Amino acid sequence: MAQRFRWTRRGYVAELEKAEVRLLRGLVKDVVTLLENRQDEVLPETPAPAEDAVGPASEPQGDVAPRPDAPAEDGHDAAFWALVGGMELGAESAEERPAPQDPAVARLLPDSMPHADEHERARQRALTEDALTAAKLDDARRALEALRSTRVTVPHDQAPSFGRALNDVRLVLAVRLGIETDDDARRVHAVDDWRHAQDVETTMALLYNFTTWLQETLMDEMLSELPEDPRDTGAEGPDA
Repeated sequence: MAQRFRWTRRGYVAELEKAEVRLLRGLVKDVVTLLENRQDEVLPETPAPAEDAVGPASEPQGDVAPRPDAPAEDGHDAAFWALVGGMELGAESAEERPAPQDPAVARLLPDSMPHADEHERARQRALTEDALTAAKLDDARRALEALRSTRVTVPHDQAPSFGRALNDVRLVLAVRLGIETDDDARRVHAVDDWRHAQDVETTMALLYNFTTWLQETLMDEMLSELPEDPRDTGAEGPDA
């Protein structure tokens, strides 16, 4: 039977069964697969170098006509215009990226400006999604390292990352289970006996509840380390 996370000098430690570790690793790997597939979907392919290219790539190919009204340029001016000469400035030229089609991936990578219009959401996604994906993949891979034995030890400084990885597992399961309202959550929460895991939905519900419980025990231990607020203990500050 699983034992909750506890604080130790080496980190937060939980004792799990082999089957529980195996299931958790599988769920985290599913998150990794979803995110990596999204990366493959949106990242442009690197073009192969031309076989007949001659000379270093930085050498100009042909003459560049100067701006007719341009004043004489020093070295810094020339470098600046060489840098921006091929750029198209303006909002219309900003890259746009559509939201993921898979609802689970869309939950993992939500719009950063959900109330903006469609084009603005797509532009913001193009700017922010890659960094968010990389951060979530880093969290998931750290979690996989921690989930290598039944004694799960999470170093203190990696606990927030591990908690985020568990939350991403919960997000994916919540989408698959159709949790959108409080009634949906209560329906899933009521499934608490592994003997009732007779189909995919009840199994996912049990996994969701188990992951939620494990994350909560970690959060409780992390919160217990925070310094107490004097207002909560009735202590009074110095006289004015």
